[in-house]
Amino acid sequence: MKKFAAGAAMVALVSTSLSAQTVTAPAPAVAAPSAAPIAAPSAGNLTLNAGTPITLAVAEEVNSSTHKEGETFKLTVLNDVTMGQTVVIPRGTPALGEITWRTGKGAFGKSGKIEFSVRSIDLNGKRIPVTGDFRQEGEGNTVATGVGLLAVGVFAGFITGKRARLPVGRELMSQLAQPVPFTADGQLAASFDSDAAVVAAEANTPIGKCRAQAKAQPEKKRDGALKDCFSKRME
Repeated sequence: MKKFAAGAAMVALVSTSLSAQTVTAPAPAVAAPSAAPIAAPSAGNLTLNAGTPITLAVAEEVNSSTHKEGETFKLTVLNDVTMGQTVVIPRGTPALGEITWRTGKGAFGKSGKIEFSVRSIDLNGKRIPVTGDFRQEGEGNTVATGVGLLAVGVFAGFITGKRARLPVGRELMSQLAQPVPFTADGQLAASFDSDAAVVAAEANTPIGKCRAQAKAQPEKKRDGALKDCFSKRME
């Protein structure tokens, strides 16, 4: 009888132990199927590298008679800028250029001259800095100058050259001044700081360096120093 009782107690102990194991054992991972699905990893940003060529077209006529140093003029992107099959900068996107040096048409057949630089592309309110420096000269009236000198001597000074003219549609090749990130669907990345990019790009140009030095001058000298930035060619 004692053996039976001991055996029964042993069975009860084993049963209890198994029951306890069943209760305390880690439950199957049933929460995973009901959890929100994990998003697939992002394909990452697309990046247009600095130096990427972009063709711009003049959108308003510029000439040495009507435009002055420091004035800007309108440009547009001539062709879609793509990465693979994704358009990141559509054609027709507005851009901006700036006159950096100018002379009007002068006496003795001297032609007007302008030098200008492309500055930035305006993509949905964000400026993307670009670079490109150009010079445009008018056609000097050399034949008339020769005749004038023979015919009227000193009065040949009234014979003037032609203004420098940049017509609508003139194509200008520019390059990106800074790398520009885009999302996989071609939108400008939120991480792109356009203001900082423009400041950094201008700091590398002669006119930008001159402006920085002028702004560092005492207030009374500042305006004059800024004018001096455009009074000579920025070699």
